Amino acid sequence: MEKKQSKKIKKILLILCIITAGLFLSFGGYIVFLFNSYKLDINKLTSVNNGIKVYSASMTDSTLYNSNRSIIEIDSLPDYVLNAFIDTEDKRFYSHNGFDLKRIVKAGFVNLTSHSKSQGASTISQQLVKNALLSNEKTFSRKIKEIILSVKMEKKFSKDEILEMYLNTIYFGSNAYGIENASKTYFNKSAKDLTLNEVCCLAGIIKSPSYYSPLKNYNNAIERRNLVAKALYNAKHITKDEYENVVKSPIILTKDEYDYSYEREAILEACSLLNISERELINRKLQIVTFKDDNLQQNIITSNNEVLQESTDNENLDSLSIVANNDGKVIGYYANSNYNLHNLYRQPASTLKPLAVYLPCIIHNILSPSSQILDEKIDINGYSPKNADGQFYGYVSVRDAVARSLNIPAVKALDYVGISKASETLSNLGIILDKSDMNLSLALGSTKNGIKVIDLLSAYSTIANLGISKGLCFVDKILDENGKSIYCYEDFSQRIFKEEDCFLLTDMLKDVAKTGTAKRLNDLNLSIASKTGTSYNGENNTDLYNVAYTTKHTMLTWIGNLKDNKLPNSLSSSVQPTQINKQILSFLYKNSKPNEFNCPENVKKLPFDYNEYVDNHIIVKPATDLERYKKYDYFKLSNPPQENFNKDMNFSVELNKTGANLTFNANKSKQYSIIKQTNKGVEEIANIVEQSGEISILDKNIFVFDEIKYVLKCNLEEKEIKIRPKDYLINLLNNEIKIGKKKWYV
Repeated sequence: MEKKQSKKIKKILLILCIITAGLFLSFGGYIVFLFNSYKLDINKLTSVNNGIKVYSASMTDSTLYNSNRSIIEIDSLPDYVLNAFIDTEDKRFYSHNGFDLKRIVKAGFVNLTSHSKSQGASTISQQLVKNALLSNEKTFSRKIKEIILSVKMEKKFSKDEILEMYLNTIYFGSNAYGIENASKTYFNKSAKDLTLNEVCCLAGIIKSPSYYSPLKNYNNAIERRNLVAKALYNAKHITKDEYENVVKSPIILTKDEYDYSYEREAILEACSLLNISERELINRKLQIVTFKDDNLQQNIITSNNEVLQESTDNENLDSLSIVANNDGKVIGYYANSNYNLHNLYRQPASTLKPLAVYLPCIIHNILSPSSQILDEKIDINGYSPKNADGQFYGYVSVRDAVARSLNIPAVKALDYVGISKASETLSNLGIILDKSDMNLSLALGSTKNGIKVIDLLSAYSTIANLGISKGLCFVDKILDENGKSIYCYEDFSQRIFKEEDCFLLTDMLKDVAKTGTAKRLNDLNLSIASKTGTSYNGENNTDLYNVAYTTKHTMLTWIGNLKDNKLPNSLSSSVQPTQINKQILSFLYKNSKPNEFNCPENVKKLPFDYNEYVDNHIIVKPATDLERYKKYDYFKLSNPPQENFNKDMNFSVELNKTGANLTFNANKSKQYSIIKQTNKGVEEIANIVEQSGEISILDKNIFVFDEIKYVLKCNLEEKEIKIRPKDYLINLLNNEIKIGKKKWYV
């Protein structure tokens, strides 16, 4: 029985061994098949064209980080440069044959226990193959291909050749490919001149260029740099003093001499349009044609540098200027900063008032430009905003409140229209609020997460287009390596708001540029709408804005300090950002002027009563044709000045022996007419013009009529009083008889 059991076990083991051997041979055969089928593209691997060609609208070659001009040989680099990457990325680089089995096993165990694919165990050879030849997808088949091609590459090239190719192609963020480009991008120097501190920073970036970029996440970059320095110290490639000196030092960034900010935006947009990575964009040798105006771009750069250098010696200032045609094509974009301003979210301050407050009020016919709001001390459920200067100005028009950027009228107006309508308006402009933003402080541009600055420009561009949204874009065409177009810009237009609503808002913003906070633009003698904004954190100003637009262009300039989040007191939104935009506008219109904003058919400049406006703060139709008692402004035909039905004329008629004494209160801007109606006809007995106060009219010819109706007319309003003169005489005579003690009565 035991022998049979033993034979059975041996048989099972034999079968298992045969199956295992078969699987092993099959897998081995599969690997051999793959090894022979996967070809190593040496041309791609050794290509030095790591840049992306980005052309301006004039098709001038504006190649971004073209490695034909930035390749570097590792023999020229200090030892600590090479060691920093090897000690951090691949300690056994010089001993393995393309892949590190120990790291693969360890990474596999971590991935199994963590149920993720976070550990890749890629050697420097594998990283080079992936970056130069493969995609970034995390799949088993891609990993096998990566290992096989790495082994083939190790057979074809020496370790130093592989390391040199690696250092000249690896991605360091901010569109910098290769260590030479990265050195120029972050430190404005050649890689051979990098300090140990700078090398540790760069070696730390490549694990996750976005997360460890000192431009985006400075603290993360410091932490990762220290880890690289620790690896160098543990490998005995630097001394303890050198290590301690690195971890105690800041990362001091120096801007590249050439501005690549426009090209960076174009590359990101091209990747989004084609749904590919930047590396794929490079590998496919695609070319990007943009809408950039080279001359304008240089003017924007010069304007930013001149104004900021004249205003302050603070080296930490950041600025961003964007100029777009009103069809949405961005023709100039300059990010003057050591930080990546692509996704810059900041508090919009007063630049949000026209969009979140006054536009919805106009849309819903709650306010017109001349509507008056009482600027006074307020307390709305504990919320007590103040104007920037701490003053109160009494009744002010919406037009004046916008021009002077007053806070209290904006809060009141938002309270009138309601938060939900304001949120809906902003949403239509592409500005999405957080739930915590749904309160009255929104009127002053206070939001939880801030607003993307380029989205703010896009919103104003929609207003400039009188309600038509175009969407901002940088890319005109994308060409393959043979010059064949694979993408062409298509105009996208969508009406968001009615043109009459946007025109009224624009007309008020023109006053900002004439007499308001952006009045520095006035002497350009152009039809310009503008808005300024200043964000304040309770102690210091943090953000300054000027948005300006004409019928042809929309532009925005922002100034801030991303390092310290505070600005010098010498800077203000009405000065520096406004001055930068002024210089840009001067350049744009040096040879011609933009057209005026066309008044839509549904908007008219209409008169309203000046005295009622001053005395009672209401907008009503004039009571007279006299021009000196009229005031004019633009109104939507759906919300014109209303009829003035005066309730306090106090019209009365008193009879006496002489006749009927008619009295009423008059306003000198109104015209009054008193009509007398009897059984013998109708006649006008008085016409009163330009008189004020109590008016008395005596009508002596009354006792021949049984009944008289007096009608007081003022515009469309009428007041009437009926009297019976003979009844009055009878009552008068009876009273006299009573007094004389007569015994008979009439």
